[in-house]
Amino acid sequence: MVQSRYGGKDTVTASERILEMKLNKIKQIVTAKLGKSMLATRNNNNLSGYIMIPSLLKKLAAGLMCFICLLQIQGASADEHKAIVVGAGLAGLTAAYELEQKGYQVTLLEARDRVGGRMGTLDMGDKHGEIGGELLDHKKVHSEIFRYAKKFDVAIVDAGNWENVEEGAYYLDGKLVPYGDFKAEYSRAVKREMDRFWEAFEDLALNVPDYKRPDLAPNAKKLDNISGQEWIDSLGLSPLAKTLAEHSIRSEYDEPRDVSLLWLSHQSKVYENVSDNKIEVKRFLDGGRAFAEAYVDHIDGPVLLNHPVTKIRQNKKGVTVTAAGKKFKADVAVVTVPLPVLNKIKFQPELPKKKLRAAAEINYGSHTKVLMKYSKRFWIEQGLGGDTLSELPIGWVWESTERQGGEGGILVSYTSGDFTDDQINWSEDKIIEDRLEQMEKMYPGSQQYFESASVHAWHRDPYTMGGFTAYGPGQMTRHWNAFLKPAGKIYFAGEHTAVDYIGYLEGAVRSGMRVAEQIAEK
Repeated sequence: MVQSRYGGKDTVTASERILEMKLNKIKQIVTAKLGKSMLATRNNNNLSGYIMIPSLLKKLAAGLMCFICLLQIQGASADEHKAIVVGAGLAGLTAAYELEQKGYQVTLLEARDRVGGRMGTLDMGDKHGEIGGELLDHKKVHSEIFRYAKKFDVAIVDAGNWENVEEGAYYLDGKLVPYGDFKAEYSRAVKREMDRFWEAFEDLALNVPDYKRPDLAPNAKKLDNISGQEWIDSLGLSPLAKTLAEHSIRSEYDEPRDVSLLWLSHQSKVYENVSDNKIEVKRFLDGGRAFAEAYVDHIDGPVLLNHPVTKIRQNKKGVTVTAAGKKFKADVAVVTVPLPVLNKIKFQPELPKKKLRAAAEINYGSHTKVLMKYSKRFWIEQGLGGDTLSELPIGWVWESTERQGGEGGILVSYTSGDFTDDQINWSEDKIIEDRLEQMEKMYPGSQQYFESASVHAWHRDPYTMGGFTAYGPGQMTRHWNAFLKPAGKIYFAGEHTAVDYIGYLEGAVRSGMRVAEQIAEK
């Protein structure tokens, strides 16, 4: 499992970084209470040593400091509502932040040794790459992420290379074909077929009048029982166009046979009025880690890492959450963990059967990211931006370091569906070897520039067991909105509870906002 580290000459762990944030907050409160002219710290991480305090006020200062620390760490006034948020991904971080804005005292529990959930940044020498969610849509599309980034002063920049190069290439029939040369290299008939495929995909939006309730669409059940593969087969595409169509659905969601046509129709509806030049065009300058840490900077309550939740008990008085052998009590709990691992938590009383069935059945795509660091951006020398859609099992490849400067860079391979499920028991070394062999086929000579690689297979990550939600045949009409309503005092958030940008970072953020409003309205 990749461990997220924090930069600087003296590298510290995520836990140490969060502790430092909290200590600084307490110092700021103490300073504000006693007056800056009377108080000065001797050590940034030592709240006990102060100078320039008149002797008659020392006892008062010490007492006030202890009192404020208790308020910050162990609880505020007795009449303040308390909430426990399970999971420090974007949904949990957003829910915790918004609940505090509404007057709740919040404790955030995270199983991993870092915050961010399925968004994470890995340092590889002088570069960093993204192990999870990475690319953002235009600010008018992923509007809430941009709003929080502005609020927290987190930089978002354009994705893609600024150099005068082609964005990327197809690897088909054993040769690399730049996107711009596709029409010249292949017959107009193939180009027309691909245009027809994408037009057919856009037309799927007509099946869903309201993306918030696809389960109520005309012929919803019929559409839901048709797989994406059956739909592709019905288009009568040539073998080459069909391969590209299948790769597109596989990389975006999951294996075409494992997703519902109603699900594809819903996704088309959500993006009905969004042009291609506004999709996946932005990224966090300093990685998703910077965005997640910015939330922590603005959350007052404790953020406890390495605290996997094993039990949640509720009664009329509230909830008791067990994590890392400790018990935490609150009025409500917000559970944001992905559905494939919801069964790792014991609920007393048991969750409603409808929710249990939904958690057991809703499909998650299988996706593996391999970050490959090269000493030289050889793709730029070939006039390409690094983006590659391949007929090989490797799937999709793109550059993750185009804004980081320097000679070298990181290419990310994104392998999905059966191609990654078949490797679920492979060692990381074997997976890396496999990706490098395919890279060498597509880009002969690339092996000489290879430095290091890192694997993150989300479908075998113990805290996710899947990439992201991609409803399978028959699942939308059975389970749509299954987690929008709470189970007593237990509420739910996460991209799987979104109604629009399901599977996206934006959907996770919006779900956190929604659940905070839901709780505050009670």
